[in-house]
Amino acid sequence: MPRKKLEDLEPKSVAPAPVAPAPAPVAPTQTTVTMDASVAAKMDTNGDGHISDQEAALDLEFKRKALEDQDAMRDAQRKMAWFSLAGMLLYPFAVVLAVLLNLDQAADVLGSMASVYFVSVAAIVAAFFGAQAVGKNSTSKRR
Repeated sequence: MPRKKLEDLEPKSVAPAPVAPAPAPVAPTQTTVTMDASVAAKMDTNGDGHISDQEAALDLEFKRKALEDQDAMRDAQRKMAWFSLAGMLLYPFAVVLAVLLNLDQAADVLGSMASVYFVSVAAIVAAFFGAQAVGKNSTSKRR
């Protein structure tokens, strides 16, 4: 069968593909936030009366750092309390060990320091657990 020439071919009717309408321009949404004037004044670092995204991000970063610092402080206090408790429990063994090793002078010194040592360590531990109890009570009242 002979080939047809390009001119002899009938054009096929092809429907044009539907074109999606261009999306309507979207107006930028504004977020309205109500806050205390003193809080807004702290966040407004350049004093222009408006809180920009950078100022809000900076304030958020400061709050994040403050939370990290509080967490590190609580960890340090917890370690100090446990170390104090361990020392309180091991102190009598140090006195007994000094007696067993015939270190009479060391046993006398440890024995004379015991009253001050136990009161001091007990105060440290009581302050830690007291602060924890007060913190839990204030947190539960907020809820």
